[in-house]
Amino acid sequence: FLAVWHGRRPRGVPLEEEWKARPGSYGERGQLLLYVLLGTAACFLGAYGVTGRLHLAVLASFGGFFVGRAFERARRDRNRALLRSQYAQVVGSLMAALQGGLSPYQALEDAVPSMPRPARDVFAEILRRTRTGSTYVEAVKGVAEETGWRDLESLVVALRIYSRTGCNLAEVFKHLQESVVERESDRRYVAAVTAETRITARLLSFLPFFLMGVSRVLAPEFVSPLFDTLPGNILIAVVTALVLVGNTVTARMVRAVVGDEV
Repeated sequence: FLAVWHGRRPRGVPLEEEWKARPGSYGERGQLLLYVLLGTAACFLGAYGVTGRLHLAVLASFGGFFVGRAFERARRDRNRALLRSQYAQVVGSLMAALQGGLSPYQALEDAVPSMPRPARDVFAEILRRTRTGSTYVEAVKGVAEETGWRDLESLVVALRIYSRTGCNLAEVFKHLQESVVERESDRRYVAAVTAETRITARLLSFLPFFLMGVSRVLAPEFVSPLFDTLPGNILIAVVTALVLVGNTVTARMVRAVVGDEV
């Protein structure tokens, strides 16, 4: 069995490429736990540095879970943005292989070694699935759903049209690559235009807490009621909630225009 299986494997794809952990499995749980622990420590130290009160620092440490989730989401968004930037190169590699007279399956085998990471890991998983009985359309669609790489949906459509009509897939990929390059250029332009808004929102988020910390150092008697009384603690909680809500709304507005790269 191993001899036959090795004989059918593409020579250019290393064995370990097809046996990598699937996206979203064991490694990401450990990273999320690490981010939560780091977020808890950061919230505790930050709150204690600003207020100088242990009870407020302990309460703030519970926000570490949300900070960890935010860092994990930011990491996934950066990974998706990197995949999106590599999609034009991926389509170009497949197009070149098809123009050389290869079938879609052979083109996939031939193009994987030349793809950049992390796109190569994704397509190595697609190759692994095609060897376990899935068609290339099913494999690409399944991986696209698991990784959140929405650009692969256009690849699924192109492969499905080819499997039903037998069209010139190389020509389809050529037009697809041109569309991807143009769309990515527009996305980067919008990201650059909205960069000032994102930076302003982040600076305004830290400003209230920065002023609290400065006031505690320069005029501790003036801000003491804010940290030592129940109404003052409630006011801090309200300010924190408003800052979080404002950042969430701003991030969703920008993400709706720019995408994951925010």
